Amino acid sequence: MLQVSNTVYLSEVPSVTLPPYHTTNAYWILDLGRAVLVDPGDGQEASIDILERDWESLGRPVVEAVYCTHYHLDHSGGARKAGDAFQAPIYLSRDDQACLRDHGGDPTGFQTLSPGRISVGGMDVEILAAPGHTPGQMNLWLPDDRGLLAGDNVLGNTTVVIVPPDGHLGQYLHSLKHLESLELAWIGPGHGGIVRHPGAYLAQYIAHREERNQQILALLSSDWHTPRAIAEDVYRGKLSDAEMSMGEWMVRGHLAWFLEQGWIEEREGQYRKVGAHDFS
Repeated sequence: MLQVSNTVYLSEVPSVTLPPYHTTNAYWILDLGRAVLVDPGDGQEASIDILERDWESLGRPVVEAVYCTHYHLDHSGGARKAGDAFQAPIYLSRDDQACLRDHGGDPTGFQTLSPGRISVGGMDVEILAAPGHTPGQMNLWLPDDRGLLAGDNVLGNTTVVIVPPDGHLGQYLHSLKHLESLELAWIGPGHGGIVRHPGAYLAQYIAHREERNQQILALLSSDWHTPRAIAEDVYRGKLSDAEMSMGEWMVRGHLAWFLEQGWIEEREGQYRKVGAHDFS
Protein backbone atom coordinates (compact mmCIF):
# COMPACT_ATOMS: atom_id res chain seq x y z
CA MET A 1 0.00 0.00 0.00
CA LEU A 2 1.23 3.48 -0.92
CA GLN A 3 0.41 6.63 1.02
CA VAL A 4 -0.45 9.23 -1.61
CA SER A 5 -1.24 12.11 0.75
CA ASN A 6 -2.22 12.67 4.38
CA THR A 7 -5.67 11.21 3.70
CA VAL A 8 -5.34 9.03 0.58
CA TYR A 9 -3.83 5.56 0.22
CA LEU A 10 -3.37 3.40 -2.87
CA SER A 11 -3.94 -0.37 -2.99
CA GLU A 12 -2.70 -1.74 -6.31
CA VAL A 13 -4.84 -4.80 -7.11
CA PRO A 14 -4.43 -7.35 -9.93
CA SER A 15 -7.06 -7.06 -12.66
CA VAL A 16 -7.83 -8.05 -16.23
CA THR A 17 -7.33 -4.77 -18.05
CA LEU A 18 -5.82 -3.32 -21.21
CA PRO A 19 -2.05 -3.53 -21.73
CA PRO A 20 0.44 -2.36 -20.69
CA TYR A 21 -1.37 -2.50 -17.35
CA HIS A 22 -2.04 -5.58 -15.24
CA THR A 23 -3.42 -3.90 -12.12
CA THR A 24 -6.06 -1.36 -11.12
CA ASN A 25 -5.47 1.43 -8.62
CA ALA A 26 -7.93 1.19 -5.73
CA TYR A 27 -7.90 4.20 -3.40
CA TRP A 28 -8.82 4.70 0.22
CA ILE A 29 -9.88 8.16 1.39
CA LEU A 30 -9.45 8.09 5.18
CA ASP A 31 -10.16 10.59 7.95
CA LEU A 32 -11.08 10.24 11.64
CA GLY A 33 -11.58 6.49 11.42
CA ARG A 34 -13.93 6.74 8.45
CA ALA A 35 -13.12 5.73 4.89
CA VAL A 36 -14.46 5.33 1.39
CA LEU A 37 -13.00 2.90 -1.12
CA VAL A 38 -12.74 4.00 -4.75
CA ASP A 39 -12.50 1.52 -7.66
CA PRO A 40 -12.06 -1.88 -5.96
CA GLY A 41 -10.90 -3.67 -9.13
CA ASP A 42 -12.47 -6.62 -10.90
CA GLY A 43 -13.14 -8.84 -7.90
CA GLN A 44 -10.39 -11.42 -8.20
CA GLU A 45 -9.83 -13.26 -4.94
CA ALA A 46 -6.29 -11.88 -4.80
CA SER A 47 -7.64 -8.34 -5.17
CA ILE A 48 -10.10 -8.68 -2.33
CA ASP A 49 -7.37 -10.23 -0.18
CA ILE A 50 -5.14 -7.18 -0.80
CA LEU A 51 -7.96 -4.78 0.02
CA GLU A 52 -8.76 -6.60 3.26
CA ARG A 53 -5.09 -6.67 4.26
CA ASP A 54 -4.67 -2.96 3.56
CA TRP A 55 -7.88 -2.14 5.42
CA GLU A 56 -6.40 -3.91 8.44
CA SER A 57 -3.20 -1.86 8.03
CA LEU A 58 -5.26 1.34 8.03
CA GLY A 59 -6.70 0.43 11.43
CA ARG A 60 -9.96 -1.18 10.28
CA PRO A 61 -11.80 2.09 9.57
CA VAL A 62 -15.56 2.17 9.08
CA VAL A 63 -16.01 1.97 5.30
CA GLU A 64 -18.93 4.24 4.50
CA ALA A 65 -19.12 3.53 0.76
CA VAL A 66 -17.51 1.84 -2.22
CA TYR A 67 -17.45 4.22 -5.19
CA CYS A 68 -16.82 3.17 -8.78
CA THR A 69 -15.62 5.97 -11.06
CA HIS A 70 -17.04 4.10 -14.08
CA TYR A 71 -18.57 0.81 -15.05
CA HIS A 72 -15.66 -0.97 -16.80
CA LEU A 73 -15.20 -4.25 -14.98
CA ASP A 74 -11.57 -3.66 -14.03
CA HIS A 75 -12.95 -0.88 -11.80
CA SER A 76 -16.47 -1.99 -10.86
CA GLY A 77 -16.40 -5.77 -11.12
CA GLY A 78 -15.30 -6.18 -7.52
CA ALA A 79 -17.78 -3.71 -6.05
CA ARG A 80 -20.22 -6.28 -4.65
CA LYS A 81 -17.45 -8.37 -3.08
CA ALA A 82 -15.87 -5.28 -1.57
CA GLY A 83 -19.25 -4.05 -0.35
CA ASP A 84 -19.87 -7.39 1.32
CA ALA A 85 -16.36 -7.52 2.80
CA PHE A 86 -16.60 -4.06 4.35
CA GLN A 87 -20.39 -3.94 4.90
CA ALA A 88 -20.66 -0.84 2.75
CA PRO A 89 -23.09 0.34 0.05
CA ILE A 90 -21.79 0.43 -3.52
CA TYR A 91 -22.20 3.34 -5.93
CA LEU A 92 -22.05 3.90 -9.70
CA SER A 93 -23.44 6.74 -11.81
CA ARG A 94 -26.86 6.31 -13.42
CA ASP A 95 -25.46 6.61 -16.95
CA ASP A 96 -22.83 3.96 -16.28
CA GLN A 97 -25.36 1.67 -14.65
CA ALA A 98 -27.21 1.84 -17.99
CA CYS A 99 -23.97 1.09 -19.87
CA LEU A 100 -23.31 -1.89 -17.62
CA ARG A 101 -26.79 -3.21 -18.37
CA ASP A 102 -26.39 -2.57 -22.12
CA HIS A 103 -23.16 -4.58 -22.14
CA GLY A 104 -24.75 -7.59 -20.47
CA GLY A 105 -23.83 -6.74 -16.89
CA ASP A 106 -26.08 -6.48 -13.87
CA PRO A 107 -26.27 -3.12 -12.05
CA THR A 108 -28.48 -4.57 -9.30
CA GLY A 109 -27.29 -3.41 -5.89
CA PHE A 110 -25.63 -0.21 -7.07
CA GLN A 111 -26.87 3.03 -5.61
CA THR A 112 -26.60 6.12 -7.79
CA LEU A 113 -23.38 8.13 -7.64
CA SER A 114 -24.17 11.76 -8.46
CA PRO A 115 -22.14 14.98 -8.61
CA GLY A 116 -21.99 16.84 -5.32
CA ARG A 117 -20.20 17.12 -2.00
CA ILE A 118 -19.71 14.30 0.48
CA SER A 119 -17.88 14.15 3.81
CA VAL A 120 -15.41 11.49 4.87
CA GLY A 121 -14.73 11.91 8.57
CA GLY A 122 -14.16 15.65 8.79
CA MET A 123 -13.01 16.10 5.19
CA ASP A 124 -14.98 17.36 2.19
CA VAL A 125 -14.79 15.50 -1.11
CA GLU A 126 -16.36 16.71 -4.36
CA ILE A 127 -17.85 14.20 -6.79
CA LEU A 128 -17.29 15.63 -10.29
CA ALA A 129 -19.03 14.58 -13.48
CA ALA A 130 -16.18 13.91 -15.89
CA PRO A 131 -17.55 12.06 -18.94
CA GLY A 132 -15.56 11.11 -22.00
CA HIS A 133 -14.03 7.71 -21.29
CA THR A 134 -17.55 6.57 -20.40
CA PRO A 135 -20.80 8.60 -20.42
CA GLY A 136 -21.14 8.65 -16.65
CA GLN A 137 -17.60 8.64 -15.35
CA MET A 138 -17.12 10.47 -12.05
CA ASN A 139 -13.91 11.83 -10.56
CA LEU A 140 -13.26 12.65 -6.90
CA TRP A 141 -11.71 16.02 -6.05
CA LEU A 142 -10.18 16.57 -2.62
CA PRO A 143 -9.92 20.35 -2.17
CA ASP A 144 -7.85 20.22 1.03
CA ASP A 145 -5.27 17.98 -0.67
CA ARG A 146 -5.69 19.57 -4.11
CA GLY A 147 -5.77 15.96 -5.27
CA LEU A 148 -7.90 14.12 -7.82
CA LEU A 149 -8.91 10.49 -8.20
CA ALA A 150 -9.31 10.42 -11.97
CA GLY A 151 -10.51 6.93 -12.81
CA ASP A 152 -9.58 6.29 -16.42
CA ASN A 153 -9.62 9.93 -17.49
CA VAL A 154 -5.91 9.92 -16.67
CA LEU A 155 -3.43 7.01 -16.71
CA GLY A 156 -0.02 7.09 -15.13
CA ASN A 157 2.09 5.90 -18.04
CA THR A 158 0.03 6.18 -21.25
CA THR A 159 -2.79 8.09 -22.87
CA VAL A 160 -6.41 6.93 -22.53
CA VAL A 161 -8.47 4.89 -24.99
CA ILE A 162 -11.52 6.94 -26.06
CA VAL A 163 -13.75 4.96 -28.42
CA PRO A 164 -17.48 4.82 -29.13
CA PRO A 165 -19.98 3.81 -28.00
CA ASP A 166 -18.65 4.39 -24.47
CA GLY A 167 -16.16 7.11 -25.26
CA HIS A 168 -16.82 10.59 -26.63
CA LEU A 169 -13.80 12.63 -27.63
CA GLY A 170 -15.48 16.03 -27.36
CA GLN A 171 -16.72 15.32 -23.85
CA TYR A 172 -13.32 13.95 -22.90
CA LEU A 173 -11.48 17.09 -24.01
CA HIS A 174 -14.00 19.21 -22.10
CA SER A 175 -13.44 17.10 -18.97
CA LEU A 176 -9.65 17.35 -19.27
CA LYS A 177 -9.83 21.14 -19.55
CA HIS A 178 -12.06 21.32 -16.49
CA LEU A 179 -9.66 19.11 -14.51
CA GLU A 180 -6.77 21.29 -15.66
CA SER A 181 -8.55 24.35 -14.23
CA LEU A 182 -8.51 22.84 -10.73
CA GLU A 183 -4.75 23.54 -10.40
CA LEU A 184 -4.11 20.12 -8.93
CA ALA A 185 -1.17 19.08 -6.76
CA TRP A 186 -1.44 15.39 -7.70
CA ILE A 187 -3.60 12.96 -9.65
CA GLY A 188 -4.37 9.37 -8.71
CA PRO A 189 -4.87 7.67 -12.09
CA GLY A 190 -6.92 4.56 -12.75
CA HIS A 191 -3.76 2.63 -13.65
CA GLY A 192 -0.06 3.42 -13.40
CA GLY A 193 1.95 5.73 -11.20
CA ILE A 194 0.75 8.79 -9.26
CA VAL A 195 0.99 11.96 -11.34
CA ARG A 196 2.97 14.51 -9.31
CA HIS A 197 3.10 17.30 -11.92
CA PRO A 198 -0.52 17.32 -13.09
CA GLY A 199 -0.55 20.74 -14.76
CA ALA A 200 2.09 19.76 -17.29
CA TYR A 201 0.70 16.24 -17.59
CA LEU A 202 -2.85 17.40 -18.40
CA ALA A 203 -1.53 20.01 -20.82
CA GLN A 204 0.36 17.24 -22.59
CA TYR A 205 -2.78 15.07 -22.68
CA ILE A 206 -4.81 17.87 -24.25
CA ALA A 207 -2.09 18.77 -26.75
CA HIS A 208 -1.75 15.14 -27.78
CA ARG A 209 -5.47 14.86 -28.59
CA GLU A 210 -5.59 18.14 -30.46
CA GLU A 211 -2.46 17.30 -32.46
CA ARG A 212 -4.01 13.95 -33.39
CA ASN A 213 -7.20 15.75 -34.45
CA GLN A 214 -5.18 18.05 -36.72
CA GLN A 215 -3.19 15.13 -38.10
CA ILE A 216 -6.28 13.13 -39.05
CA LEU A 217 -8.11 16.14 -40.48
CA ALA A 218 -5.08 17.06 -42.58
CA LEU A 219 -5.01 13.52 -43.96
CA LEU A 220 -8.74 13.69 -44.77
CA SER A 221 -8.26 16.97 -46.63
CA SER A 222 -6.56 15.16 -49.50
CA ASP A 223 -8.85 12.22 -50.26
CA TRP A 224 -11.27 9.61 -48.94
CA HIS A 225 -9.74 7.25 -46.37
CA THR A 226 -10.87 4.21 -44.40
CA PRO A 227 -10.29 4.10 -40.65
CA ARG A 228 -7.69 1.38 -41.19
CA ALA A 229 -5.77 3.49 -43.71
CA ILE A 230 -5.83 6.45 -41.31
CA ALA A 231 -4.55 4.29 -38.46
CA GLU A 232 -1.73 2.91 -40.60
CA ASP A 233 -0.69 6.46 -41.45
CA VAL A 234 -0.86 8.10 -38.01
CA TYR A 235 0.47 5.11 -36.04
CA ARG A 236 3.21 4.12 -38.48
CA GLY A 237 6.27 3.15 -36.45
CA LYS A 238 4.29 3.36 -33.18
CA LEU A 239 2.14 0.22 -33.40
CA SER A 240 2.98 -3.20 -34.77
CA ASP A 241 0.80 -4.85 -37.40
CA ALA A 242 -0.72 -6.96 -34.65
CA GLU A 243 -1.61 -3.82 -32.68
CA MET A 244 -3.01 -1.84 -35.59
CA SER A 245 -6.58 -2.97 -34.89
CA MET A 246 -6.32 -1.04 -31.63
CA GLY A 247 -5.11 1.97 -33.60
CA GLU A 248 -8.09 1.71 -35.94
CA TRP A 249 -10.38 1.48 -32.90
CA MET A 250 -8.95 4.74 -31.54
CA VAL A 251 -9.20 6.48 -34.93
CA ARG A 252 -12.92 5.67 -34.98
CA GLY A 253 -13.29 7.71 -31.79
CA HIS A 254 -11.94 10.78 -33.58
CA LEU A 255 -14.07 10.15 -36.66
CA ALA A 256 -17.28 9.81 -34.63
CA TRP A 257 -16.72 13.21 -33.06
CA PHE A 258 -15.71 14.82 -36.37
CA LEU A 259 -18.95 13.58 -37.93
CA GLU A 260 -20.95 15.13 -35.06
CA GLN A 261 -19.19 18.45 -35.64
CA GLY A 262 -19.83 18.35 -39.39
CA TRP A 263 -16.09 18.48 -40.12
CA ILE A 264 -16.07 15.30 -42.22
CA GLU A 265 -18.42 13.18 -44.29
CA GLU A 266 -18.72 9.41 -44.66
CA ARG A 267 -19.35 7.35 -47.80
CA GLU A 268 -19.31 3.55 -47.86
CA GLY A 269 -16.96 3.27 -44.91
CA GLN A 270 -14.59 6.01 -46.08
CA TYR A 271 -14.20 9.54 -44.74
CA ARG A 272 -13.25 12.95 -46.13
CA LYS A 273 -12.94 16.45 -44.64
CA VAL A 274 -15.53 19.08 -45.51
CA GLY A 275 -15.36 22.84 -44.88
CA ALA A 276 -13.64 24.61 -42.01
CA HIS A 277 -13.48 23.61 -38.38
CA ASP A 278 -12.27 24.74 -34.99
CA PHE A 279 -11.68 23.04 -31.65
CA SER A 280 -13.37 25.57 -29.36
